[in-house]
Order: sequence, then structure tokens, then C-alpha cells
Amino acid sequence: MFDQDMTRRRFLQFGGAFALTVALPVGGLAGLSGCRSERGDEIFRGERVITDHAGRELKIPTPAALERVYFTSALAQVFVFSLAPKLMAGTSMTFTKQELAFLPEGTADLPNMGSLSGNGEIDREELVAKGVQVVFSISGVGLTASNISDADKLQKQTGIPVVCIDGSFDKIADAYRFLGDLLGVAERAEDLAVYLEDIYARVSTAVGDIPEDEKVSLYYAEGPLGLQTEPDVSQHALTFQVAGARNVAAVEEAQGLGMSNVSLESVIAWNPEVIVAWDDVVRGGADEIIRTKEAWSTIKAVQDGRVYTMPNIPYAWCDRPPGVNRFMGIQWVANMLYPDRYDVDMVEAMKDFYSRMYWVDITTDQALDILGNSYPPLGQPAKYEKTTSESTLPDGSGLTADQMGNRATGGD
Repeated sequence: MFDQDMTRRRFLQFGGAFALTVALPVGGLAGLSGCRSERGDEIFRGERVITDHAGRELKIPTPAALERVYFTSALAQVFVFSLAPKLMAGTSMTFTKQELAFLPEGTADLPNMGSLSGNGEIDREELVAKGVQVVFSISGVGLTASNISDADKLQKQTGIPVVCIDGSFDKIADAYRFLGDLLGVAERAEDLAVYLEDIYARVSTAVGDIPEDEKVSLYYAEGPLGLQTEPDVSQHALTFQVAGARNVAAVEEAQGLGMSNVSLESVIAWNPEVIVAWDDVVRGGADEIIRTKEAWSTIKAVQDGRVYTMPNIPYAWCDRPPGVNRFMGIQWVANMLYPDRYDVDMVEAMKDFYSRMYWVDITTDQALDILGNSYPPLGQPAKYEKTTSESTLPDGSGLTADQMGNRATGGD
């Protein structure tokens, strides 16, 4: 499992930090002899009382006593994974071969225990059998009554505390600090919180004053035909909104998984300047259909060669899950649409993000393969060239419709 991957630089750092967080205070247990303080009770009993972001008071294990955790969605999984992967009792999503190549050894060995996203289910018996001590329910937007109700129900059914956390874009740092304290990795959480706050601030400042009529128009092409999408109100479109795009999708939001159906005639009428599409290898999307089929050829984005494949490895950059992975997405979209305003070296930004958040160091060639035709941004010179004409990414396999549900999150 993850213990076998200690050669990775980030795992080494994490291991040392984790060991420090569980150390006893100076004086050890002897120094607490006869003490009935709250801190003493925490150490002797291995429990603490917390109030989660929904205002619910819960009793959970202290970091020193915490060995196994789980999550209600893929979104929450990415949060936990980026902080303390060795505590994960399982996974809530199905990974492709391509994705596993960018995740630590042992990820493929974790059992898939399900998710509550998209009307899914979690294997409650497996939760108990695996000795899960805490479950985390983390939202991509503000917590809803549904989030809280689902958490209460799961907690009642299993006897395992379910902690609700608001993981909204503008509250991501607070979410990391709160979760890091619960997991016993407060120092790492603080580092990531500051890092993510800086990304959000830089992107927002760069594109925040663009007049609406000067924003680049964008269509987000989801699904196998590219004829499903997200309006601005959908949490699955927030990446584009934060990055300053003008979303052309004038449709009603589809509840749950999102993905509102549209007609090709509507997309032609909207005539977007840029199309971001799912790839046809990992997600079974329509990027190549849109680029090559005559029916799409009159759209400005197609004519100008600005149909970009959304990077998916190891997690989609723009949504599904709509979590911390979106902080790579807002940089990508802002740089792609407004390179003069958000002038960042995307290859170096990727290397930094993947190392910090995903525990993996990627090469320049791998970064360029993942960026695809979005690098360099339109009108900008290429700073990097691949050292080989061959792909550095392993063969992938598309996901079924059911598996795609693991990427989507309606409430969590």
C-alpha cells in the first residue's frame, strides 16, 4: 500500500510531519499523571469533541488514535488524499491506467467502497469491517440541507461520525486548515492552504476587471457527443467563471450529476470562441468528434483551432470532482484565454501543483502531453519542446456511464 512508496520526496516529508504530530507532550504520560484536563482526556481516551462546518457537535478520534478514514464522494477523497493518503481505507472512484500512473503505488489496491454522489451508495458493512473511524463529507459549494441529512443518516446507520466541511472555492483554505487539524497534519494543511489562497487571488486579480463583453466566449462540451454542458449556476462550471470565461450555455441546470442536454444547433448559434471538451481516451468524450466532424465545422472555435481537451490526469482539472483539482483548472483556463493577463509558466505550475497536491513528480514531457494542444496559448511562443515524439502517457481506458458517476458530485 502507501507505506511501500516512501521513496517519493513528498511522502518522506509527510511521514516525518505525521510522526511529529502524534508525539506526546514534553514529559510524556508521566507528566499528565493525575491531570483531568481536556487535553489529558484526549490523550488517555483517544477522543476529542469538534464542531463541524454544519454546526454539528461530534466526538471523533484524536490524530494519534486515527488509523482509517473514508469520504462520501470523490471530491472529499481528493482533499483527504492530498493531506494524509495513508489514512484512506478505500477509494470512492474507479481509476484508469492513465490516472493510476500519476498516483502513488498502492492506490489500485484500495477497495472501492462507493460514494453518495450522483445518487450512489456507500458499502456501509465494508465501512465497519474496515474499521473506518471517521467519514468526511466535503462540498464543492456551500453545505446544503441534503449534505447534512445524508451525513446524519450515514452516521446513524453505521455509528461512525460523519464530519461536514464546506469546500467552496473561496473557503478552500479554511477547509484545508480544519481538515488538517482533524487528521493531525496541521503544518502540511497550512502550507497547502496558503498555496491555494495565492493561486485563487492571482487568478481572480488577473481576470477580475475584464468587462463582460470582452470576455472570451466558451462552451464546455461534456458527454460522448459533446452535447451536454453546464450553465453558470452549476458547480461544474465554476472553474470557467473564476477564470474569466463567458459561458455561452443558456440552459437550465440539470440537478444531481449536472450535464444539461443541448442541441448542436444551439451550440452553432452560440458560436463560442473556445470549446473545452472531454477527451475520448479517459472519459469517452467528444474532443476529436468536435475537431473533425463536418457538423461542427462552422463554429468559430473549431475554425480557429481552439477546441481544447480538458486535462484529466489524475483528476479532471475543471470539475468531477469539483474540488481542489479545480485550482489547476483555473490557472489553465485563465492562461489559455488571457495569457497576457495571467502570464504563468504552465509546465512549471503543473510540476509544482502535482508535487504539492498529488505526491508525484512529473516530467516536462508528461506535462506537455497532458496540456495537449492548449500549449502554448494562442499567439504565445513555446518555451518547451518534447524530447520524444512518442506519448509519455500510458494507454488509458474509457469509463462507463456508471463509472462516470464517480466523477460527478451533486451535493458533496
